[in-house]
Amino acid sequence: MKRCLLAALAVLSATACATASKITIADRLENLGLSRDRSECMANELDDRLNDDQLSKFARFTVQLDKADSALQAISALRQIEDPKIARAVTGSAFSCALN
Repeated sequence: MKRCLLAALAVLSATACATASKITIADRLENLGLSRDRSECMANELDDRLNDDQLSKFARFTVQLDKADSALQAISALRQIEDPKIARAVTGSAFSCALN
């Protein structure tokens, strides 16, 4: 019984972290000037394309994007993402959501 409870808590905790990361990403993208719909679309796409660790890493990285004074600075900051899968996911989700 204890094992089942611990397993359920672990799954719930991971889900809560992923949800918090998704909300953080959507909020920060909206702060950069994207519409709420596009921000949520990108956050959902990123959630589908990345694992929880990568999603959390990108959510932390968006602090730098939030501090950018211009779109050009934000793009420059995006180029500094060291994980190629995150970079591909961000680019892919931006294109995918732009077409919606």
